[in-house]
Amino acid sequence: MVALIVLVLGVLGSAAMTLNSLRDNKQSALRSQASGLAYELADLMRANAEPDPLQRAAREAIFTGAVGTVVPGCYVDGCSPSEMATSDFAQWVVKLQSTTAPVFGLPNSSWKICRDTVNLGNMTACDNLPTSPLVVKLKWDEKFNNGTYVADQPGNSTKPNLVLPVQPY
Repeated sequence: MVALIVLVLGVLGSAAMTLNSLRDNKQSALRSQASGLAYELADLMRANAEPDPLQRAAREAIFTGAVGTVVPGCYVDGCSPSEMATSDFAQWVVKLQSTTAPVFGLPNSSWKICRDTVNLGNMTACDNLPTSPLVVKLKWDEKFNNGTYVADQPGNSTKPNLVLPVQPY
């Protein structure tokens, strides 16, 4: 009887460890995906950078302002550099917020692209100083196995986030 109780406790402990492993694996996958998406956007911004310093602010505004739309045929028929940047950014946003296969985005994600050195933990605030680096800020939801979100846990009011400086830009 004692051996049976020990065996049951061992099996229950093993099941709990498996569930924790699954949760941690999912959270790790989301953080890796966030990192990949942030680096992808940084590469898009560098690829679409304006070489003329006098025109750089206008190109930067494509990424820091409202999201434009995908320009149809831009990759086949060609388009202007600013249309290419707008199209690249719009496609990135679609990928970030996708909820269908083959590309799943980050759940309930939000982003901010701005110049900032002071408010790196704050999604909405940016210092916007010209000497500050351009940063990509991402935030998303992570669920535990019991269905509650990380931000809903007692003592934790923040969602997981990632801040990536884009240098050089």
